[in-house]
Amino acid sequence: MKKNKIKNMLWLELGILFLVLIIFIIIQFDIIKFIPTCPIHRIFGILCPSCQGTRCVLSFIAGDFAASFTYHPVFFTTIVYLMTVNIIFIVNAFRKKEILTFLYPKTKFWIIFIIILGIFTIVRNIPI
Repeated sequence: MKKNKIKNMLWLELGILFLVLIIFIIIQFDIIKFIPTCPIHRIFGILCPSCQGTRCVLSFIAGDFAASFTYHPVFFTTIVYLMTVNIIFIVNAFRKKEILTFLYPKTKFWIIFIIILGIFTIVRNIPI
């Protein structure tokens, strides 16, 4: 029973992802114009931990992985990691024996992510 529920949720997730990608491809307009600027950057003149994250995600969806990585390497790496874990979860939902479960997110992964994001934020705000 539990496996069927997981499979149904995964099909729903894949359907939503497919729909979002189709809408993104059909619309193809510059969505960046409609997103407000970062208040931390505007007021204090420093880049916050998520500055350029939207551009990173949009470039990733558009398939421009080099630009995506350039905008925000931490977000890019996180997107790739979460996509990999999601694919592993989908594969494991349809298999009897699970594989690569050590990659599933745990508390230590999120602590490491926050530390790396903090270091990245400090380093990219150091004037050259």
